[in-house]
Amino acid sequence: MTADIVDVCVVGSGASGSTVAYEIAQHGLRVLLLEEGRALPPDASLASVQDGMDTALVRSSAGTLTSFGRPWTVCALGGGMTLYAGIAFRYRTIDFDARAHVAGDALDPTWPINYAELRPFYEELERRMGVARLAGVDPFEPPSDPPVLPPHDYSAKGRLIADAGGRLGQLPFPTPLAINSVPYRGRPACDCDGPCNEHLCPTGARADARSPFTDVALPPGALTVALGSKAVRIDLANVSRAGSVEWLDTLSRRRARVRARCVVLAGNAVQSAALLLRSAQRAAPNGIGNASGMVGSGISFKISGYVSGSIGIDPMSARPAGGPFSTVAISDHYLDEEAPSGLGGMIYEASRVERTDHDGKITLRLHFLAADQPMRNNAVRLATSLDRLGLPKIILDYWTHPLDKRRLGYLCRRASNLLAEAGVKQVDFQDSNYQFGSGHLHGGCRAGVDPTQSVVDRWGRVHDIDNLYVADGGFFPYSGGVNPTFTIQANALRIARRIVTQLT
Repeated sequence: MTADIVDVCVVGSGASGSTVAYEIAQHGLRVLLLEEGRALPPDASLASVQDGMDTALVRSSAGTLTSFGRPWTVCALGGGMTLYAGIAFRYRTIDFDARAHVAGDALDPTWPINYAELRPFYEELERRMGVARLAGVDPFEPPSDPPVLPPHDYSAKGRLIADAGGRLGQLPFPTPLAINSVPYRGRPACDCDGPCNEHLCPTGARADARSPFTDVALPPGALTVALGSKAVRIDLANVSRAGSVEWLDTLSRRRARVRARCVVLAGNAVQSAALLLRSAQRAAPNGIGNASGMVGSGISFKISGYVSGSIGIDPMSARPAGGPFSTVAISDHYLDEEAPSGLGGMIYEASRVERTDHDGKITLRLHFLAADQPMRNNAVRLATSLDRLGLPKIILDYWTHPLDKRRLGYLCRRASNLLAEAGVKQVDFQDSNYQFGSGHLHGGCRAGVDPTQSVVDRWGRVHDIDNLYVADGGFFPYSGGVNPTFTIQANALRIARRIVTQLT
């Protein structure tokens, strides 16, 4: 970076950071995008890159701190969207105001915006990058424009799951996917050749963080992407304005500083909270935006798990060894008076890479997940010990609420019944270890109208700082019961438009 001043400094290049950076840069404003990671090699998989990602400290059952926490989805250019499954649900109306369904000791789950305000940004992103879905079949689908892409066909496993759900009186539907079912906007259709989830897409059929802007020409010099650059601290220009961001070259360990008219945090819910806490200074002794002690609080990972089991099938009827991770979903239990608190969650196909076992059987596997309680004491904190870069290690203090344990059991039983109906004789449970962090990171810089109970306002602006925004999942005051990526993108686009208005 040759200049020491830009219009906007964006921290993180994933779902939210890329959206913010490209949207602002196309309006002629100078943007510096800081990304701690680097571009992934073509053969990258989640397993191959996890060893290089930092861990966080989490508490064991005995209360001691252990290094099993997962404070990243993927630390790389493009973030978690490089290796995700492409699942592109919109949040349901209930997700924006779940007050009737949370525990009495939980934080207020109400978003300061509603679905109607976010809908135009969902629609725009769907047109830009393509989402393959079928309208009118999801019982809790919010209102939307007609789909731009037809849904993907059910896999052989997905068809068995859908048929079983139908026999149980449920309403299975194709999982909405940001994966081309037909060629769209210069990207090919998925050819189902090879693994999908946790792997790079070899053809570009699956959308990534850059996809909404592939046909956007940026003014010369408008966007600078600095890889291997970790934001370590924000310094205030005065009590109500961020002045500069200090960042560290992760290879040379050299530090640099950039002054910015506006700073946008988009690393992820954990990293953004940690950066604010690391930025303690005279005008903000407990960290920036933390006058009420809410920075880091309300961190949520979604409760989740897997069930699986094998059944016999004619090998000739199985699809090739590849294709989408999920092709069928069931939302019948999203709102259910039989669920603890009346709010359940989502169940969907979660196929392993291996499609057919050696003995001629196939394994059916279901993922079930639901929003967890936003609790004040579930929080991102800083340790006194230091990491490899000389920064305080991150602590993820998280305990599953008793209500959520009951809700998780309810969903596990429903998913197990579905597999039994499909012909599985022995159902096995697999823990997702969500309590250690995961790809579903929310809260920590929660949005709200009350500055004593939240960190940012409805636009993602830190309450007491005029030019500092949070655009990632940290914004979410309630995690919602479906995959968050598409909502993170839509909200980031909404926030970016606001920043452009303010700066121009």
